[in-house]
Amino acid sequence: MPEHKKLRVAVIGCGMIHVEHMQGYAELKDKVEIVAAVDRKRECLEAVRDKWGLPENALFADWDTMLAEVRPDAVDLCLPNYEHFPAAMDAIAAGCHVYCEKPLGMNAAECEKMIAAAKAKNLKLAVGFQQEYCPSTEVLVNARNAGFFGELRSVHGSLLRRRGTPNWGTYYSRELGGGPVLDILVHLLDVITHVCGRPEPARLSASYFYGEGKNPCDVFCSAPDWNSRDYNVEDLAVAQITFRNGLVVQLETSYINHIREDCVYDFKLSGAKGGAWWRNGKAPELYADRFGAMMNITPAYLPSLGRPDMFRRKLDNWVTACLTGSELMLPGEIGLYIQRMLDAIALSAKENREIIL
Repeated sequence: MPEHKKLRVAVIGCGMIHVEHMQGYAELKDKVEIVAAVDRKRECLEAVRDKWGLPENALFADWDTMLAEVRPDAVDLCLPNYEHFPAAMDAIAAGCHVYCEKPLGMNAAECEKMIAAAKAKNLKLAVGFQQEYCPSTEVLVNARNAGFFGELRSVHGSLLRRRGTPNWGTYYSRELGGGPVLDILVHLLDVITHVCGRPEPARLSASYFYGEGKNPCDVFCSAPDWNSRDYNVEDLAVAQITFRNGLVVQLETSYINHIREDCVYDFKLSGAKGGAWWRNGKAPELYADRFGAMMNITPAYLPSLGRPDMFRRKLDNWVTACLTGSELMLPGEIGLYIQRMLDAIALSAKENREIIL
């Protein structure tokens, strides 16, 4: 494509997450033109019109009509999890590149179909993780590549909320793609495996715990009014994954957990020669023996660790790939890699057995 061409993007889904996408596109205005917005709720479309200046004829209640009338180059899916697959498949059939917020699909089978459809039309399909674009994550990847950790041995990761069940959207419903495993553990598993070099999983075991989410909230908290009546997702999930290179990863995730902090989002990595502590939004710590002493190593300076920068960078990677044919950092195959483990976690918890991958 000519260097001056802008990517004509339609945003499908105008709930909370679309705001961060639109802010990212505002910083990429030399590369991107937002040509349409889609949402079933008229008030969401009006908010997009008023905040971002889209004309009335760029607002649509369904994506099929939008795809036929606007014919965008690409679509950005900011939809509930259960709608990722049908929207992506329709967009790909219409000849559009696709950016899909995590998780890529509801299961590995959906992910495989999306990837195959995009490949058949030579279209870019990206999955919406962002911690790869965080400087603290890059530091740990650089340390691994330099041999700082030596043989990777174990990781313990947590993404826990004290009283953080979303009181919006479909997070209360397993059938609609809700629950902490699909919603937030997906991010933790992505960043851990990225830092560790995407090793191949060998076997996995997991347990789910239920009950508290079905009870109406009776304590002071910031989000007390979730849909406890229809709540059927896990309160807490714990899992252990053994990879073919010997690495063992232990994970825990919850919307409702009795912990000191409002949220814990971190992992601790142990290797034969060194270790590290990664924390969301904070600089990493690295540990090793140096100069006859045990050393704690921290960066003296890092660029911004905030979500706006990560969102801008991840969208820029996708937009540039669509315009120039360059490689995606997070193609659909990464979404499939993660989804296969998420599927195995759910199956292991349901059947109370170890899953061989």
